[in-house]
Amino acid sequence: MSPAGSTTPQKGPSLVNFHGSRLRGAQRMNIPPVAVIGLGRFGGAIAQELTRYGVEVLGIDADERLVREYAPLLTDVAVADTTDLEALRQLGLEEVQRTVIGIGSALEASILTASNLVDLGVPDIWAKADSESHARILQRLGVHHVVRPEHDTGRRVAHLLGGRFQDFAELAENYGVIKMVPPRVLLSGPCNAAPLWEKYRVQVVSVRNSNGEWQPFVPGQELSPSDLIVMAGAPDDLERFSQL
Repeated sequence: MSPAGSTTPQKGPSLVNFHGSRLRGAQRMNIPPVAVIGLGRFGGAIAQELTRYGVEVLGIDADERLVREYAPLLTDVAVADTTDLEALRQLGLEEVQRTVIGIGSALEASILTASNLVDLGVPDIWAKADSESHARILQRLGVHHVVRPEHDTGRRVAHLLGGRFQDFAELAENYGVIKMVPPRVLLSGPCNAAPLWEKYRVQVVSVRNSNGEWQPFVPGQELSPSDLIVMAGAPDDLERFSQL
């Protein structure tokens, strides 16, 4: 680990070389360069996915081993103690529009790093939180987006354990989408959206037919047991409907 305040770039001393670097992947996410602080499982996955879609990524970690591992995969990497404001200035983080803090379990490092980024005026800060209290602290510091991946994954798995859902994602508070085989109630004839919503408070969004093609749901469409459907609604309503 680097001593406090030290900054050891692996591919470029600052964001001077960060712009205009190589792109990866056929598709491109049209967003400015992103700095990812903390290259553990969470931060590393974000950094690699962004790079795969053509986003220029500066990966930063205090662990030299992790930085060496990610050096061939990202646009630029650096070893740095991000709890030190001067180290972030040396990397030019005040020039970055979006920064992700992937530090979770090291609470002090996460909070100090977030505070430094807020002081630098980074306009869009995302941070991982490992607990509700951690999330509250980050929000009070001025972090714009706080995510709790373990909490969200736990909720997702809880809904999958029943075996009726093939996938589940919560899009907003008390609203989510599921992938499932059509329940019996949808196999008795044409499926109409308005009565379905009025009676069960759920809606069919799209259908994958026996040919494996996903298409938008058409009101009046007839479904078969070999189809897969994506439905939306409140988790309680989706659970209740799936049991019909």
